[in-house]
Amino acid sequence: MRSNLLLAPLLVVGLLTACGDTKSGNRADPNAPPPPGVVPVRDVVALDSAASWVGDTPCADCKGIRTTVTLYPDGTFRSEGIYLETHGTGDTVFTDLGRWTHAESATRILLRGASGAPAQFAVDPDGSLRMLDLQGQTIASKLSYQLSGTMAPVSITHPTRLVGAFTYMADAAILVECGSGLQFPVDMSADYPALEQAYAKAGKAGRPVVVRLKGHLADRPAMDGAGTSRSLIVDSMDRINPEDGCAALRTQDQVAASSWRLVALEGETSALAVPESSKAGFEWNRREGRLIGNGGCNQFSAPAVLRGTTLVAGEATATEMFCEGAMDIESRFLAIVAGESGLRLQNDTLVWSRGPRDVARFVRP
Repeated sequence: MRSNLLLAPLLVVGLLTACGDTKSGNRADPNAPPPPGVVPVRDVVALDSAASWVGDTPCADCKGIRTTVTLYPDGTFRSEGIYLETHGTGDTVFTDLGRWTHAESATRILLRGASGAPAQFAVDPDGSLRMLDLQGQTIASKLSYQLSGTMAPVSITHPTRLVGAFTYMADAAILVECGSGLQFPVDMSADYPALEQAYAKAGKAGRPVVVRLKGHLADRPAMDGAGTSRSLIVDSMDRINPEDGCAALRTQDQVAASSWRLVALEGETSALAVPESSKAGFEWNRREGRLIGNGGCNQFSAPAVLRGTTLVAGEATATEMFCEGAMDIESRFLAIVAGESGLRLQNDTLVWSRGPRDVARFVRP
């Protein structure tokens, strides 16, 4: 086993979920230099397409860890760390996927992936990313923890070790990754038959069951309509355990079990505090697939489902009363209801994020 000095930077980046020989994936030579053409400045707030950062970070018993982070404007990420020149033990690859958000006026980003503790990076003035420790502090070292932007996004296809809630029903297979809450359609290729067979033996038809597997993401034809969707390819099935829990499913249950009072609306530059006397808030009716709530003055309703921990809602319909002093909060609140919002529980607070930006915070009444 490698030393803690080696594991520490990988824990920060969140790259401890999967390992294997580089020959087992569609990888270029891991000892090759990072892609040419360094991008000096990139604004993570205005990210409108996939973007990647690459750098060789310190390693206690190898040449370095080639670390890649690819961010997507929808608030998802993929990351990879490759141990270089491990002197006969084989280059080991760690990959992760999940959600990212920016904080502190976009001078810091947080990656919440399948691997557990959030990884944190500072966004330096030149647009590079600098790895931080688990507390979000600068790593005290003379060695470089810097990742530089690349001219083109780096596609990460090496398998990731995942724990997810798998469901098969009506010829549709989905997996909700338990750590990040991301939901993916599962492509019925590669080692998928072994997954479906294990699911059938579990006797939980139509209900989610926790599985452990290695997989990667790829674009496949969408199940509904034209275009493609990001699908999970099962590279290898590990095991299935109907008794295991799943954090993403617990989040769904907690959202459905309570009403939620709006306490803050996050703007691009500042937050708008919501007075405790405000009526603004919502309930999610899982059975009917609807959000029902109050914008602060008017009652509203909107169709809504949870795909993993992503709330997918339609346009809200509301009554048309006027309430002095409440309309600004209501207009801003109802404006973010429709669309896709990532949900996460942060202690007792429910946070909505839109892409990589937090937009609202709620607490139980």
